[in-house]
Amino acid sequence: MRAQASEEQNVISYDRMKEQIEKQLLSFFEKGGAEGVAPPQISFEKGVTRIAFGTQPISPAMMIDFLLAVKKHLANIRVHAFDSGYYAFQAMNKNLFKTENMLDNFKVEFFVLSSSSRVEISKKGNLSQEEVNLVIELFLSANSSARQDPAYRLRLLGASIVEPDKNMDWDYIAGYDEVKRKIRESVILPLTNPGAYDSVARMTRKVFESNRPRAILFDGAPGVGKTTAARIIASESNIPLVYVPVESIMSKWYGQSSQNLSQIFDACEDMGGAIIFLDEIDSLAGSRDQNMFEATRQILSVLLRRLDGIDAASSTITIGATNRKDDLDHALISRFDQTIFFPLPNTAERAAIFGNYARHLSEAERSHLGERSEGLSGRTIKDICELTERRWVRKALIKKQEPTAPPFEFYRQSLRIWKESK
Repeated sequence: MRAQASEEQNVISYDRMKEQIEKQLLSFFEKGGAEGVAPPQISFEKGVTRIAFGTQPISPAMMIDFLLAVKKHLANIRVHAFDSGYYAFQAMNKNLFKTENMLDNFKVEFFVLSSSSRVEISKKGNLSQEEVNLVIELFLSANSSARQDPAYRLRLLGASIVEPDKNMDWDYIAGYDEVKRKIRESVILPLTNPGAYDSVARMTRKVFESNRPRAILFDGAPGVGKTTAARIIASESNIPLVYVPVESIMSKWYGQSSQNLSQIFDACEDMGGAIIFLDEIDSLAGSRDQNMFEATRQILSVLLRRLDGIDAASSTITIGATNRKDDLDHALISRFDQTIFFPLPNTAERAAIFGNYARHLSEAERSHLGERSEGLSGRTIKDICELTERRWVRKALIKKQEPTAPPFEFYRQSLRIWKESK
């Protein structure tokens, strides 16, 4: 009686089972790599729970993986059918010597077709927690090819892949002529002309090794265009940009953070090369001169090896961004082939940035705003222009007027409002 009560408690309601499966598979569909994969169909008809989903053509190796999963979650199973193109397995009763109602037990069927395959699961009544776990594992195993895709692995790790955008060019960043020149010479030329660099290296070195940069450090205050510059590099070199925010790497589990970072490098290499953009790299790898947590030390160790060590990435370039270069470990700084400093824009550059977001203003008006915005970054100027547009649209809607471009005076007021709020 006690065993029977325990078994009944292990059974979960249909609604809770459905919610649990959908929630467990949410990250699979949300984080990419699931193109063309349909979610499982879950229903409860005439007292029978039914779950079905499609899969790629089932190979013998996949069938072995399926059987191992079934055996892991179900204590005792029997072969219900084992014919060419159709395989079915069913859970046995708890008492192996009793066969009453055994056909109502959990059953999983594999329909192996030449073009596509299908998995169907059924059971009279509700599923147990272990059976729900089996359903989830079978679905993920059936779509293992999508899970092995490096782009999906990157998204699963929290990284974003920014594909090259031909509309993103250097005109997007006003001014910064010296910064643009350094980036073209030190990053874009090696990426777009690898053969020329390798040719020179073969002429000059006893043992050939690449002379192309593996890592570049962008140093500068927030909002000066470091991320935008990385996107332009990806577009001009036609290489995917992998944006890695700090929070995507950090984990509460011991050793997981450094493993996440290492897997990001592995996935980029499997893609055939990419540009890894590590934002706020100072938060990942501070100086060992300070008190450092063991997890941070492990992350730093991975970075040192991957940028210039035995495990160095061969077809991936890393761009680190920081506004606190002094906080970085000295050994890490030495791994960067070059540091490119992004200063705050000068008067003429600020006027040009206003021109990007308020092109209808006269040159004199843009110059006036440039002179009155000393110490502001390009991002802040963009925010001020957006504030001006919102204020102007709001006024037009209240007065029921047709929207027009905001006048110069509104930009000047918004600049003053922003300064007074700081």
